[in-house]
Amino acid sequence: MAPSTTSATAPAAAATDNLKIAVVAHREKLTKADAKRLRAALHDAGLDATTWLQIDKGKRAAKAAAKAVDGGADVVIVCGGDGTVRAAAGALVDTGAALAVVPAGTANLFAGALGLPDEPAELAELIRSGRRRTIDTGSCNGEPFIVMAGVGFDAAMVDDADEGKERLGMIAYLKAGLRQARDREPFTAKVTLDDDELFEGEATCVLVGNVGTLKGGVQAFPDASVTDGLLDIAVITATGLREWAGLMVDAVRHRQHSASSAQLAQGRTIEVKLDGTHRFELDGGAKGTGKKFKLKVHPASLTVCAPPPTP
Repeated sequence: MAPSTTSATAPAAAATDNLKIAVVAHREKLTKADAKRLRAALHDAGLDATTWLQIDKGKRAAKAAAKAVDGGADVVIVCGGDGTVRAAAGALVDTGAALAVVPAGTANLFAGALGLPDEPAELAELIRSGRRRTIDTGSCNGEPFIVMAGVGFDAAMVDDADEGKERLGMIAYLKAGLRQARDREPFTAKVTLDDDELFEGEATCVLVGNVGTLKGGVQAFPDASVTDGLLDIAVITATGLREWAGLMVDAVRHRQHSASSAQLAQGRTIEVKLDGTHRFELDGGAKGTGKKFKLKVHPASLTVCAPPPTP
């Protein structure tokens, strides 16, 4: 089957009549003042939420979003960081209900990649306007992701930064990245892409992306698109601060394809086998450890309240 290339934008008027709105809010991410502003913005746009579900952990957004869909929600507004959004989005895949996002985390990679507004009034207008995009999602060992999945350097950096990210923000990721670049030891990996061997040897990171942008705005995958029916993969062999710094320079200059310490490719299914158990992350959140990962793309599976893509 040919890759999907559709980025659907719904008609503005008819699609917004009598919309049923639900809100899933992470109580530690969305302040009372911001919640009040969101309620007021929705009311002013004629979009009062019929359901308001509060959660205290990001992973509980999946159950809350599923409950909202079962209750007939047309749009589920998710307030939180990438982990909360990832969990909720997984429950909305292939349901027809649209995801709307109030970015309230440290990195907010998904919101940034799709150009989603961070002001409640702009979000309410976006929902009311009927503008929608239908995008791809991914899964790793059955768990959904909408931004990226990683093992090795990326996962260790995320895990290392977790304790300080609420206090230090992006600085926590920078410090963790420097530590991991200096100390990260390679591991043996075998990577299969669409049933063909892509790589076998020593690596320090395997990164799979649905979107192309990493923390700090670094473009990891210059060819990535959320509507191409493909996942992007980078197998990285960089070791030490010098090689990692060189790789970052190549990324900033959009020369990833010529980097000697990175192999880039695209495909629909990916299998990663490691020589031992290593940490992995999904959408910037540490998810545990594993030694075998099966990833696949789910084309055109999630509807998002989003502006049209930038030309």
